[in-house]
Parts: sequence; C-alpha cells; structure tokens
Amino acid sequence: MASAAAERNDPGAWFQGDDMLYWSNGDTRRARSRAVWWMKALMGALVIAALVGSVLLQGDDAPPSATRDPAAAGSVPGADADRLSRLLADAEDRAHRLEAEARSLEELYATELDPLVRGLMRLDDDLGHAKRIAMALVREGWRADIPPQLLLAVISVENPWLELSARSPVGAIGLMQVMPFHAGAWGCIGHDLTDLETNICHGTKILAHAIKRSRGDLSRALLAYNGCVHGTNTPDCHRYPAWVLGNAAPGWANGWEERQWVASAASVGLE
Repeated sequence: MASAAAERNDPGAWFQGDDMLYWSNGDTRRARSRAVWWMKALMGALVIAALVGSVLLQGDDAPPSATRDPAAAGSVPGADADRLSRLLADAEDRAHRLEAEARSLEELYATELDPLVRGLMRLDDDLGHAKRIAMALVREGWRADIPPQLLLAVISVENPWLELSARSPVGAIGLMQVMPFHAGAWGCIGHDLTDLETNICHGTKILAHAIKRSRGDLSRALLAYNGCVHGTNTPDCHRYPAWVLGNAAPGWANGWEERQWVASAASVGLE
C-alpha cells in the first residue's frame, strides 16, 4: 500500500516507550519536543498548585495565637518557598534526565534496528512483522551477547519466508527452525515455538550454547546449531556456516570484533 511504502521510505528513526517501538520522523520528533515542554510546564504548575493549597490549608488550620504572632506568621511562607524551590528544581532535573534518556534510546534503537528492519523487509514487506522480529532479535541478542545481525542471518537461511508456523521435514519449527524437544528447556517464557518471541529466545540461546561449547569456533557452533553431523538430513550442510555469514549484512560484527568467536569467523574466511 502507498501508506506502508511511505512509512518505509520515511527517513526517520525509532524510539522506545512503554515496551513498544515507535517510528519517528522529523514531524513526530518536533511534536514530541513540544510535548516534553508542556509536560515540564504542567509539572511545575501542579507543584505550585499543590504547595499553594498546602499553605492555604495550613493557614486555615493554624491556631489563633499563631496567626497573631508576626514571627510565626512570617515563618510559614519562607519555609514553603524553600520547599517549593527544591521541588521545582527536582522536577526540572527529572524532566531533563527523562529527555536525555529518550534521546539516547532513540539514537540507540535507530542504530540497532534500522539495519535489521531493512534486511527483514527484503524478505517480507510486512513492516509490522519486521519491526516485531527486529525488536526480538535486539533483545535476545543483547541478552545472549550475540550480534542481532548474526541472528538475522540465521533466520535468512533457516526461514527466509519469515513464516511463524513453518515446519521442516524433520520437524523444526518457526523463524529459527527450533526442534520441538527444545521447547521450554532454555528459560524462555512460553513453550509455543510458533510464537515469534518464544522462537527467537530459544534459537538465540541454543546458538549461544553452541558458541560456548565450541570455545568460540563460530563455524563449529553454526554446524552444531544446524545439527550437521553426517549431512544425511540436509545435503551439503557442511556449507551452512558460509551460507549464514554470506547472508549477514556487511559490518555485522561492528562493536563485537573483540569476541573470540568473531575472530574465529575471520580466520577461516567467513567474515
């Protein structure tokens, strides 16, 4: 559809909020800046209103002797003014920190997610599906200390149609073609391997385990992930590492080069 194409071509960025990923172009970023400004103004107004109400209530409840004592009467506004100043300073500091965190998240997710979504869109033009997969790849990749681009390369080989319910002739399921006996065995939430997040969680942890067992030999780890022992189930499965890394985007290991298993890929010409 035209609207979907326009959204895909929009040179915007991603940002995170309330556990959801949002697309932001220049107009929405300006709108969000205005919203942040109004949030600060509203926060300040609410603090002032609360303190004024508190002062008025204290005045109504004060004993007659206190209202007749000039020293006592003058002490209340001064104390409230100090309290108001502290609360306003704290509110402003919180607003600045929230704004800074929002900017950091926007930059971070733009860097991590944009390449993933673009890669996924080459396989399937469903933007919502691509966003959801990209979010899961980033989340599970960070947790397992595996580049999300490497996980995308595995999916590109295992299930280039991005079909959640896909089954191989030997029974492997979903995006990362996880065998059913793995379901629920890796500390992932859920057992349904046709669920997008559950499947990527299982697949990522299986690959991480294979990397650990191979002591950083990425070629061996990928062969183990594929289950390539004798090559009887998948013809030419010994070429699986080259297939995966051949599908990885250029610069897939950016920021991860110090990992031993990344170096092992380069040493055998798999980078």
